[in-house]
Amino acid sequence: MNLPYAGLALLTDLDGTLLLPDKTVSPEDAAAIADFRAKGGLFSIATGRGIQATQEYLDLFQPDFPAVMYNGALLYDCKTQQTAASSYLPAGVQPLLEELAAAFPEVGAEVLRQDGVFVFQDGEYERQHLEITHIPFVMKTLDEAQPERCFKALFAGAPEDISRMLEYVKQERFSLVNFTRSHRWFLEILPHHTNKGTALERLRPLLPAGTVIGATGDFDNDTAMLLAADVCGCPADSQSAVLEAVRAKGGFVSQRTCENGFFAEWIRSFIQLRELRA
Repeated sequence: MNLPYAGLALLTDLDGTLLLPDKTVSPEDAAAIADFRAKGGLFSIATGRGIQATQEYLDLFQPDFPAVMYNGALLYDCKTQQTAASSYLPAGVQPLLEELAAAFPEVGAEVLRQDGVFVFQDGEYERQHLEITHIPFVMKTLDEAQPERCFKALFAGAPEDISRMLEYVKQERFSLVNFTRSHRWFLEILPHHTNKGTALERLRPLLPAGTVIGATGDFDNDTAMLLAADVCGCPADSQSAVLEAVRAKGGFVSQRTCENGFFAEWIRSFIQLRELRA
């Protein structure tokens, strides 16, 4: 059998990169992924979403190697339903979450465990977020949710409030954890030294030796992954930090978005970039 893409692996962000605005995958992109895999390529996803919010895409694609979940805190093999690697919020994080919730009472907040998403501060943007990702609203106190058993926390609010929060957490005591903005509405709190880039490096030993990894994403939380990949690309409407990272890496900046065929074009470009560098 002719397998021209053997030795190549694709790792992609979901929202804003692969998924259309209605959270589906276009027929063109689905066909391109299927062709890539049929010819020996490997495919998986890297998302800030948790398992519950990603399950339909895990079922749809059955990724060839562990998926990156919770923005890098979990590597999950959906075929075996086993954890390949994981990181949890550190001891001492609960007072920081309580402080942020009190300082920004208009911003909703949740913590994410493998067994569910638990809201500890209600808010308009938080409810919209749960509705979009089809996650049930489950309210728990932080004591009940046990943050040290969680992969991450997420604050959801108006963009200007999230920007103010980013300034607030520059204080030294917040260096216990890692912060990333994964959407205009979201500020995420992750275990220290945890992001999609560190997750990609944890994936390398799990792939066949010499595998070339191509990564793509569109938002700030994807930047570390794009820089860690062997080849990278992004859609036209990516955040400025992403565009800068891809250009600095000599990657592919598309003129298309997820709405008009970006991902199928990215696969073609990934193959061409790899051939040029081989």
